Amino acid sequence: MRFLFALLAAATVVPPVPAGAGVAGEPVIRSVTVTPGAPVVGPSGSVRVVIEVVAGGVAGPDGVTIEVEPGAPDAADEPASPPIQEDAEDTGVTGVADGQGAQAPAPAPEWEIWRFVPDKGLTRWYPTGRWTVTVTARGAGGEVVTGHTVFRLRRETRFSAVRVAAGETGARVRGVLNRVDPQGYLDYAPFPGQPVGILHRSEPGEPWQSVASATTDAQGRFARDVPGIRDGQWRILFAGTGHYAGRRSIIHPTTA
Repeated sequence: MRFLFALLAAATVVPPVPAGAGVAGEPVIRSVTVTPGAPVVGPSGSVRVVIEVVAGGVAGPDGVTIEVEPGAPDAADEPASPPIQEDAEDTGVTGVADGQGAQAPAPAPEWEIWRFVPDKGLTRWYPTGRWTVTVTARGAGGEVVTGHTVFRLRRETRFSAVRVAAGETGARVRGVLNRVDPQGYLDYAPFPGQPVGILHRSEPGEPWQSVASATTDAQGRFARDVPGIRDGQWRILFAGTGHYAGRRSIIHPTTA
């Protein structure tokens, strides 16, 4: 099932830049930016994204249109789709006349910024993972170019019940890793089978050191004995996956 956004488009024209990229009279997609670039959704509420397209050589109020949908770009479409120009600096484009080596700069397109704001935000009910933004630019003569950019939608994770208890020869670290319930029955559910890192520092202001790791069980619980370290401060790190965001716990002191 394809989930498409209904989009409200507003265009703002910026002054031409000194040098352009592309052939005069043809539309050019210079860049596509998604903000936030890595949206993360929680158990409630939504995340609004803004898609900004910088294009030149386009015509009409519908000169630039976009589609936002889950999944990667269709590989079959890629050869026919010119790559989006994402470089920050302008590059002059020159041509060779009659094979004599004479070069002349191509006229620069007038860059326009098109901002698209979906009328609905992303929520936990949308598919996580890779999403594709497909941009279509149309010129005054009917020329059409397309380009793609991608972003990843992830669900939140969080730690709970983290405790660090001092022992005779070290410390025992335990806790639970949770994720937004993929079934939708609960706000958060245990996240099993995930690696977590255990970080330690002796004093505030010192750099964090990775001292151990653990893997969550079927209930999202983890526990690890760390020999040789009793006092200081601790944090737990989850690096994240393609569907769930990474997380770093708050700072936990060693308790007796």
